[in-house]
Amino acid sequence: MPELDVPVSPVGATDPQSKSGASGAERRREKRFKGPRQVWIQATDASGAISEEIQIMRNYSRGGFYFITSQHCYSAGMLLHVIPSLGSLNLEFVAEVVRVEPRPMMAYGVGVRLLHVHEPAAPENSTKA
Repeated sequence: MPELDVPVSPVGATDPQSKSGASGAERRREKRFKGPRQVWIQATDASGAISEEIQIMRNYSRGGFYFITSQHCYSAGMLLHVIPSLGSLNLEFVAEVVRVEPRPMMAYGVGVRLLHVHEPAAPENSTKA
């Protein structure tokens, strides 16, 4: 089983990724939305094995999302291909895992940052007659 990449803060320190500091105010740059939205996720591990799953985003913003999975193949820094269901325009993105945290019942919470829209390969015969 791969190591979990869980940041540990010194006692009394506030986590910069935390949504609220000592004042309790929201610290994220982008507004988070909650709601059941599906996301297709494709990951490739260090050995080259590809895994795919469809999960429910627990919360999401313009720049990323958070989901819970039972798969333990995710690690911080890993690149993914994802298609979040965000209405009628469902684009494939290249994304990066920024956080993996253990959850109860052998589950993992995974924070993902969207990097850019995935550029599909151009068809070989793309010339017009």
